[in-house]
Amino acid sequence: MVEATSSSVASVTRPVSSSTSMLTAAASVGGHIIGWADDWEVSGATDPVTRPKLGPWLRDERGPNDGLVAAAVDRLGRNVVDCLNTGYKMRDEGKLLVTYGHEGTRGVCSGRPRRAE
Repeated sequence: MVEATSSSVASVTRPVSSSTSMLTAAASVGGHIIGWADDWEVSGATDPVTRPKLGPWLRDERGPNDGLVAAAVDRLGRNVVDCLNTGYKMRDEGKLLVTYGHEGTRGVCSGRPRRAE
């Protein structure tokens, strides 16, 4: 997860090369990583919400956070549907979705989404 100036966001995948990318992406929106979700051993066919390490972050079972940081868009899910579903979930909950190599927040929302009340 990442913490953005008094907010927090989650981080997906963490091979050594991706760690720096995610830290850079988090910093680009004024945040920092507060936790990691590495589900390398899980089949890509598994719904992100039910994955053992990422799922609890997406279900808000790991404490307060303001969104998700991924090393790349393709790390958010196995296919376009998974990526969009994760993106829409984050948007609907007013959370950040940040990927390395994109300035600011991108994807299914423009700019920083409003925080869900």
